[in-house]
Amino acid sequence: MNALAFVTDDNAVNRKLARAFLQRLGWSIEEFSDAASMLARLESAQPSIILLDISMPGMSGTEACEQIRRNPALNAVRIIAYTAHAMTQDREQFLASGFDDVLIKPVSLAAMSQTMGMPGASGSRSA
Repeated sequence: MNALAFVTDDNAVNRKLARAFLQRLGWSIEEFSDAASMLARLESAQPSIILLDISMPGMSGTEACEQIRRNPALNAVRIIAYTAHAMTQDREQFLASGFDDVLIKPVSLAAMSQTMGMPGASGSRSA
């Protein structure tokens, strides 16, 4: 059972809130302020879930998700778009890009709990 979650967001307040909620739900968390550092960490650690902001400087969350999905060794990792983009077509685009789910900011503990579940309880993404 892997209870590790990566939180990737360029906004420190969003990372802090996600960390607080996830820790309350039983997750261990590693935080990243950009996609490049998170991708580098994936070379040595594999989380169960990645909470990934969409709008970040440098590499966007969508680009990072697509890069992760090209690696078959990371197929079991659930990737959740963590975004303020709340339009229906945005959600559809994120799912088509390889995200498993979308969590809309500002997030609540209830929404986080429903999306993330308990550590180790998330199933593998279907191929």
